[in-house]
Amino acid sequence: MEIVCFDMEGTLTPEIWEQIALNTGVEEFNKTTRDIPDYSDLMDFRLEVMKKHNLKLSDIQKASGELNLLDGAEDFLNSIRSNFQVVILSDTFHEIAKPLMEKMGHPLLLCHNLEVENDEVISYKLRHKKAKKQAIMAFQSIGYRCIAAGDSYNDIQMFEVAEKGFFMNAPEKIAASHPEIPSFHNYDDLENAILKSSIFVKWVTI
Repeated sequence: MEIVCFDMEGTLTPEIWEQIALNTGVEEFNKTTRDIPDYSDLMDFRLEVMKKHNLKLSDIQKASGELNLLDGAEDFLNSIRSNFQVVILSDTFHEIAKPLMEKMGHPLLLCHNLEVENDEVISYKLRHKKAKKQAIMAFQSIGYRCIAAGDSYNDIQMFEVAEKGFFMNAPEKIAASHPEIPSFHNYDDLENAILKSSIFVKWVTI
């Protein structure tokens, strides 16, 4: 049996915090790990901004609920599910991603959690600093082969341990820094690569 593990934001959906910045008019939400490299520091910053502007979880969920999947992603996911189990490995939070899960067909989502009281986000809980890598290793420990796809530096941890890894929608700078990782910007091409990597599914070009 094989599992295809996908990053979410940038790979299958737009960036959630960019939409939050757009909805709220708070430019500070556009900061990413490119600006604040440590993810815990970035989330501490985001919580401070939320508190400063009196923003609640419902405000954040409203923004994420307005997002649609990237063009072609829904059909791609449905097609992949016909041959593989699908898992989303993301650095997002269940409470923020929840509105998007229905649009994705409710795949298994492994990510982090927020601590919420009366609609106020008071803290967060990160599962593991290398959660994506650990998840794939756990699947492998019970006999699954894993194929992974993502768009950024923090997805390379998946590629290090997966049987096969691919960039999808990666910025040119990131893809060029790791030429050993095949890079795609088209879901049909990615699906063909995934099928070709399988040892269980007969590969047929789409």
